Amino acid sequence: MGSKMRVSIIGAGNCGCAFAADLINRGFSVLLYGHPNHRRNIDAIRRDGHLTARMKIEGRFEPTVTTEMATAVEFSRILVVTVPSYGHDDIISELKGFDLCRHIIVAINANFFALAGSKELKALTILETNASPYASWIQKGEVLVAGIKASLPIAAFPNALDENQWSQIADIFPQPLQWCNNVFEIGMQSNNGVIHPVAAILNTGRIESTKGDFLFYRDGISSSVGKVIEAVDVERLKIADALGFRLQTFLEEMVGFYGGAFDKFSDFAFHTRVHNATKATPAHMQDRYVVEDIPYILVPWYELGTKVGINAPTIKAFVDIASAINGIKYFESGRNLKRLGMAHMSRRELLQFVENATCRSPSSSTSAIHHN
Repeated sequence: MGSKMRVSIIGAGNCGCAFAADLINRGFSVLLYGHPNHRRNIDAIRRDGHLTARMKIEGRFEPTVTTEMATAVEFSRILVVTVPSYGHDDIISELKGFDLCRHIIVAINANFFALAGSKELKALTILETNASPYASWIQKGEVLVAGIKASLPIAAFPNALDENQWSQIADIFPQPLQWCNNVFEIGMQSNNGVIHPVAAILNTGRIESTKGDFLFYRDGISSSVGKVIEAVDVERLKIADALGFRLQTFLEEMVGFYGGAFDKFSDFAFHTRVHNATKATPAHMQDRYVVEDIPYILVPWYELGTKVGINAPTIKAFVDIASAINGIKYFESGRNLKRLGMAHMSRRELLQFVENATCRSPSSSTSAIHHN
């Protein structure tokens, strides 16, 4: 066991449990950390003696489990943060007391995690992905892995890794990595921010009356809902373009992740087997589809847009509506430019900061590494 590559996973939710099962299945030694205030899945693994995974990953797996951050930091120099964005501040607060100068932090579904945490976490580097490697849910104590993405974008802030370290990071993922040059580029690529808030808010009545008893994709994303989702994506792409990035549409990315050929997102939503394998629908409007994706994705997108002169009325409308639904001023409480330390910057200064955040990608030989 000592000869196995070790990985500490910070967060025992859907992604964290799927990642733990996958890594153990591929021969890694894994520690799974759950926050003391969110320990249900950790306690269940301790009680049962194992973590059960089904669908794309099958079996019973035995990660080391803990609610002590010191144990996670000591276990491995690779810390994979899988907690939702609204838990980032707690994780940053816990980690900042440790010497992390030789640690690599990998933030999954990062949503500008590196910008929020780099000043307090003096890690060797912080890596960000724009999505989870898996489409996964926890149901009745089991982690259901309905799909594994075909590839995954990732970037570093700053780039302080040698080729061997890049290769180690590539090893832990179940798919090839698309090495991007900039964490801003990663932050602008979140398909969660395009899809989840719009579909949830436009289905508010149905969610509240049925407690989420319908298929979120097939039933919730009709042709009209799909058009609104595509309108949000158009605004996202305009902001990204003004920042200097040429990105895929979210539909192109989803097809790249899961396959198929679709001209409209509503057609993808109706036919996707991965996303319709379970209902995956919020039971209430305090679900992460709203309370994570609105303040930690749509808010920074909108504020970056205002800095570079891009009007995004559809994005703003959904932030405002979500604020009214939950009685929270998300533009004030979310991951705004003030919280990212960029509110004082002019447009020129912001663009210069974005350019300075650009890092050298690993060599093409490293970026092509894929381990089954």
